[in-house]
Amino acid sequence: MNTKEKIMDVALNMFSERGYEAVSIRDICGEVGIKESTLYYHFKNKKDILDSLVEKFRAHIDGLLCHIGEFNSHPESKSDKDISENMMDTYMMDSYLFDPFCNLMLRLMMIEQFHNEEIRVLYEKTLFTDPYKIQMKVFKMLAANGVIADEEVEWTVREYHSYMTMLTFKYLLNGDLTPGRKKAYKKEVHDYLMRRFNS
Repeated sequence: MNTKEKIMDVALNMFSERGYEAVSIRDICGEVGIKESTLYYHFKNKKDILDSLVEKFRAHIDGLLCHIGEFNSHPESKSDKDISENMMDTYMMDSYLFDPFCNLMLRLMMIEQFHNEEIRVLYEKTLFTDPYKIQMKVFKMLAANGVIADEEVEWTVREYHSYMTMLTFKYLLNGDLTPGRKKAYKKEVHDYLMRRFNS
Protein backbone atom coordinates (compact mmCIF):
# COMPACT_ATOMS: atom_id res chain seq x y z
CA MET A 1 0.00 0.00 0.00
CA ASN A 2 1.53 3.33 -1.04
CA THR A 3 1.35 6.52 1.04
CA LYS A 4 -1.70 7.92 -0.75
CA GLU A 5 -3.61 4.67 -0.28
CA LYS A 6 -2.53 4.53 3.38
CA ILE A 7 -3.83 8.06 3.94
CA MET A 8 -7.17 7.14 2.38
CA ASP A 9 -7.38 3.90 4.36
CA VAL A 10 -6.64 5.60 7.70
CA ALA A 11 -8.96 8.53 6.93
CA LEU A 12 -11.82 6.19 6.02
CA ASN A 13 -11.42 4.24 9.25
CA MET A 14 -11.42 7.46 11.25
CA PHE A 15 -14.28 9.09 9.32
CA SER A 16 -16.45 5.97 9.62
CA GLU A 17 -15.95 5.85 13.41
CA ARG A 18 -15.98 9.52 14.39
CA GLY A 19 -17.51 11.34 11.44
CA TYR A 20 -15.78 13.59 8.93
CA GLU A 21 -15.90 16.80 10.98
CA ALA A 22 -14.43 15.21 14.11
CA VAL A 23 -11.24 14.11 12.34
CA SER A 24 -8.43 16.56 11.62
CA ILE A 25 -5.56 16.45 9.16
CA ARG A 26 -3.27 16.22 12.19
CA ASP A 27 -5.19 13.13 13.41
CA ILE A 28 -4.78 11.43 10.04
CA CYS A 29 -1.08 12.27 9.78
CA GLY A 30 -0.44 11.05 13.32
CA GLU A 31 -2.09 7.70 12.60
CA VAL A 32 -0.31 7.28 9.25
CA GLY A 33 3.00 8.44 10.75
CA ILE A 34 3.71 11.22 8.24
CA LYS A 35 4.18 14.97 8.27
CA GLU A 36 1.33 17.22 7.15
CA SER A 37 3.44 18.35 4.19
CA THR A 38 3.50 14.74 2.97
CA LEU A 39 -0.29 14.54 3.13
CA TYR A 40 -0.60 17.82 1.22
CA TYR A 41 1.64 16.40 -1.50
CA HIS A 42 -1.10 13.83 -2.20
CA PHE A 43 -4.26 15.77 -1.28
CA LYS A 44 -5.27 19.43 -1.38
CA ASN A 45 -7.15 19.21 1.91
CA LYS A 46 -9.36 16.95 4.01
CA LYS A 47 -12.29 17.41 1.62
CA ASP A 48 -10.09 16.12 -1.20
CA ILE A 49 -9.52 12.92 0.79
CA LEU A 50 -13.27 12.50 1.26
CA ASP A 51 -13.90 13.20 -2.44
CA SER A 52 -11.28 10.60 -3.38
CA LEU A 53 -12.95 8.01 -1.15
CA VAL A 54 -16.35 8.76 -2.68
CA GLU A 55 -14.88 8.53 -6.19
CA LYS A 56 -13.28 5.16 -5.38
CA PHE A 57 -16.58 3.91 -3.94
CA ARG A 58 -18.57 5.07 -6.99
CA ALA A 59 -16.11 3.31 -9.31
CA HIS A 60 -16.43 0.10 -7.30
CA ILE A 61 -20.25 0.24 -7.38
CA ASP A 62 -20.29 1.06 -11.10
CA GLY A 63 -18.08 -1.95 -11.73
CA LEU A 64 -20.44 -4.20 -9.77
CA LEU A 65 -23.47 -2.89 -11.64
CA CYS A 66 -21.69 -3.53 -14.95
CA HIS A 67 -20.94 -7.14 -13.94
CA ILE A 68 -24.51 -7.64 -12.77
CA GLY A 69 -25.76 -6.40 -16.15
CA GLU A 70 -23.54 -8.94 -17.90
CA PHE A 71 -24.71 -11.69 -15.56
CA ASN A 72 -28.36 -10.84 -16.20
CA SER A 73 -27.85 -10.89 -19.97
CA HIS A 74 -27.00 -14.63 -19.96
CA PRO A 75 -29.59 -16.17 -17.62
CA GLU A 76 -30.21 -19.23 -19.80
CA SER A 77 -26.84 -20.72 -18.84
CA LYS A 78 -27.67 -20.79 -15.15
CA SER A 79 -30.29 -22.52 -13.03
CA ASP A 80 -32.75 -20.47 -10.99
CA LYS A 81 -30.90 -21.48 -7.82
CA ASP A 82 -27.60 -20.33 -9.35
CA ILE A 83 -29.10 -16.97 -10.33
CA SER A 84 -30.33 -16.10 -6.85
CA GLU A 85 -27.37 -17.53 -4.92
CA ASN A 86 -24.71 -16.16 -7.28
CA MET A 87 -26.25 -12.70 -7.21
CA MET A 88 -26.46 -12.71 -3.42
CA ASP A 89 -23.11 -14.33 -2.63
CA THR A 90 -20.88 -12.79 -5.28
CA TYR A 91 -22.33 -9.34 -5.79
CA MET A 92 -24.45 -8.29 -2.84
CA MET A 93 -22.35 -9.96 -0.14
CA ASP A 94 -18.72 -10.67 -1.01
CA SER A 95 -18.15 -7.73 -3.37
CA TYR A 96 -20.36 -5.19 -1.60
CA LEU A 97 -21.76 -5.61 1.90
CA PHE A 98 -18.94 -7.86 3.18
CA ASP A 99 -16.20 -5.88 1.44
CA PRO A 100 -14.30 -3.96 4.18
CA PHE A 101 -13.96 -0.80 2.06
CA CYS A 102 -17.65 -0.74 1.08
CA ASN A 103 -18.75 -1.52 4.62
CA LEU A 104 -16.74 1.39 6.02
CA MET A 105 -18.06 3.68 3.28
CA LEU A 106 -21.65 2.75 4.20
CA ARG A 107 -20.88 3.52 7.84
CA LEU A 108 -19.32 6.85 6.86
CA MET A 109 -22.34 7.69 4.72
CA MET A 110 -24.72 6.81 7.58
CA ILE A 111 -23.05 9.52 9.64
CA GLU A 112 -22.45 12.12 6.92
CA GLN A 113 -25.88 11.91 5.23
CA PHE A 114 -27.06 14.50 7.74
CA HIS A 115 -24.28 16.97 6.85
CA ASN A 116 -23.56 16.40 3.18
CA GLU A 117 -26.27 16.27 0.51
CA GLU A 118 -24.04 14.56 -2.07
CA ILE A 119 -23.29 11.77 0.38
CA ARG A 120 -26.97 11.49 1.37
CA VAL A 121 -27.91 10.94 -2.28
CA LEU A 122 -25.12 8.38 -2.73
CA TYR A 123 -26.13 6.59 0.48
CA GLU A 124 -29.76 6.34 -0.64
CA LYS A 125 -28.71 5.16 -4.10
CA THR A 126 -26.26 2.48 -2.99
CA LEU A 127 -28.11 1.13 0.04
CA PHE A 128 -31.70 1.35 -1.18
CA THR A 129 -32.30 2.31 -4.83
CA ASP A 130 -29.66 0.25 -6.66
CA PRO A 131 -30.19 -2.95 -4.63
CA TYR A 132 -33.95 -2.66 -5.21
CA LYS A 133 -33.45 -2.32 -8.97
CA ILE A 134 -31.05 -5.27 -9.05
CA GLN A 135 -33.42 -7.43 -7.04
CA MET A 136 -36.29 -6.43 -9.33
CA LYS A 137 -34.29 -7.60 -12.38
CA VAL A 138 -33.45 -10.91 -10.73
CA PHE A 139 -37.01 -11.65 -9.62
CA LYS A 140 -38.39 -10.68 -13.03
CA MET A 141 -35.93 -13.15 -14.54
CA LEU A 142 -37.13 -15.81 -12.11
CA ALA A 143 -40.74 -15.03 -13.05
CA ALA A 144 -39.86 -15.38 -16.74
CA ASN A 145 -38.46 -18.83 -15.88
CA GLY A 146 -41.67 -19.79 -14.06
CA VAL A 147 -40.22 -19.81 -10.54
CA ILE A 148 -42.72 -17.21 -9.30
CA ALA A 149 -45.82 -15.73 -10.86
CA ASP A 150 -45.49 -12.39 -12.69
CA GLU A 151 -48.04 -10.77 -10.39
CA GLU A 152 -45.96 -11.75 -7.33
CA VAL A 153 -42.76 -10.04 -8.47
CA GLU A 154 -43.29 -6.54 -7.10
CA TRP A 155 -44.55 -7.72 -3.69
CA THR A 156 -41.78 -10.33 -3.45
CA VAL A 157 -39.11 -7.74 -4.20
CA ARG A 158 -40.52 -5.34 -1.61
CA GLU A 159 -40.62 -8.08 1.01
CA TYR A 160 -37.14 -9.34 0.11
CA HIS A 161 -35.62 -5.85 -0.04
CA SER A 162 -37.11 -4.92 3.33
CA TYR A 163 -35.81 -8.11 4.91
CA MET A 164 -32.34 -7.65 3.38
CA THR A 165 -32.17 -4.05 4.60
CA MET A 166 -33.11 -5.09 8.13
CA LEU A 167 -30.44 -7.82 8.12
CA THR A 168 -27.85 -5.37 6.74
CA PHE A 169 -28.40 -3.00 9.65
CA LYS A 170 -28.63 -5.82 12.20
CA TYR A 171 -25.47 -7.68 11.21
CA LEU A 172 -23.27 -5.52 8.99
CA LEU A 173 -23.68 -1.89 10.05
CA ASN A 174 -24.08 -2.49 13.77
CA GLY A 175 -20.80 -3.29 15.52
CA ASP A 176 -17.65 -4.72 13.96
CA LEU A 177 -17.84 -6.61 10.65
CA THR A 178 -16.81 -10.01 12.01
CA PRO A 179 -16.78 -13.47 10.36
CA GLY A 180 -19.53 -14.51 12.77
CA ARG A 181 -21.78 -11.63 11.76
CA LYS A 182 -21.19 -12.30 8.05
CA LYS A 183 -21.95 -15.99 8.56
CA ALA A 184 -25.19 -15.22 10.44
CA TYR A 185 -26.24 -12.72 7.76
CA LYS A 186 -25.55 -15.19 4.93
CA LYS A 187 -27.44 -17.98 6.73
CA GLU A 188 -30.54 -15.83 7.26
CA VAL A 189 -30.54 -14.68 3.62
CA HIS A 190 -30.15 -18.24 2.30
CA ASP A 191 -32.81 -19.53 4.69
CA TYR A 192 -35.17 -16.84 3.41
CA LEU A 193 -34.51 -17.76 -0.23
CA MET A 194 -35.04 -21.45 0.50
CA ARG A 195 -38.35 -20.75 2.21
CA ARG A 196 -39.45 -18.38 -0.55
CA PHE A 197 -38.64 -20.65 -3.47
CA ASN A 198 -39.74 -23.89 -1.85
CA SER A 199 -43.11 -22.59 -0.67
